[in-house]
Amino acid sequence: MKREGLDKYKKLAAVVMLILLVTVCAAVIVVNRNSAGKEDNLTAQEISDSKDEDQDDEDADDVTDSSEETDPDQSTTDISDVSNAGNTGDPAKDDTTGQNTQGETKKEEVPSTSVTVPETPAVSAPEVNRNPGSTGYTVVIDPGHQSRGDSTKEPNGPGSSVMKARVTGGTRGVSSGVYEYQTNLTVALQLKAELQKRGYQVYMTRESHDVNISNMERAQYAANVGADIAVRLHCNGVNNASVSGALALAPSGSNPYVAYLSEPSIRLSRCVLNAYCNATGMRNQGVSTSDTMTGINWSAVPVTILEMGYMTNSTDDLNMQNAAYQQRMVYGIADGIDDYFGL
Repeated sequence: MKREGLDKYKKLAAVVMLILLVTVCAAVIVVNRNSAGKEDNLTAQEISDSKDEDQDDEDADDVTDSSEETDPDQSTTDISDVSNAGNTGDPAKDDTTGQNTQGETKKEEVPSTSVTVPETPAVSAPEVNRNPGSTGYTVVIDPGHQSRGDSTKEPNGPGSSVMKARVTGGTRGVSSGVYEYQTNLTVALQLKAELQKRGYQVYMTRESHDVNISNMERAQYAANVGADIAVRLHCNGVNNASVSGALALAPSGSNPYVAYLSEPSIRLSRCVLNAYCNATGMRNQGVSTSDTMTGINWSAVPVTILEMGYMTNSTDDLNMQNAAYQQRMVYGIADGIDDYFGL
């Protein structure tokens, strides 16, 4: 009997130990699951925080990379036969619109100098040579902007109460890192030589970067030298890097200052833009009218602003820095001027 009682006690003790062991194991499993749940929750929160930080960085980049070329007061009207479909940026960028201060909005380094060949093949034109001054026409070329802007105000037009900055620094190449004022002058100097070779008398509003010439003064200079036309060279910039192409600006028929110049200025703009795009293969965004440009409103001669391409578009930007492409740009502009004068 004693032996049987001892055996029963041992069996009971074994059962109790087994129950305790199972209980301990279950407790350990529960603790581990809770710990894993906390880790999962922490990981999810960390991922969420990381995404928020990434979004904040992207938002900051969007602000930093903005070309700030949009003028909220700018009003333009498309009057070209060429469609402007897909042009999501403000085409009416002038020296007097929003300024990109140097080094603030674009990359500091110049990563590449490769050039993308335009999808539309350019048309090769025969070289034109005429005797010096033989055309009897005088052209003023205005390379837009300068190395340092001047925020001092000047009237937007004769007798205007609207005051705008004298001149701004312009935009900058998103891939090349080259400033707009540099590109404008580089092309303008080559255009001067080409037009002289074609028999034109040519004047430049500036031939260096270290100047301080306002938009009003540039327009008045054209009248002072007896110019027949003024061609203002610029590069465009918008927040959408996919926007590319060239466009031209002229005063409208309801311009409060120079309505009488609207028709010849629109014709000049069409001639120059069409020939330019034909020579370069650049996408033609058409001619628009603008009545808020100081350089247009003070003009006394037919005037066009040629936006040669978008420095905020990598392809346009790199193309405009290529020497061979620049030659095509120059030939195109010169061909357009010939066309305007019927030569």
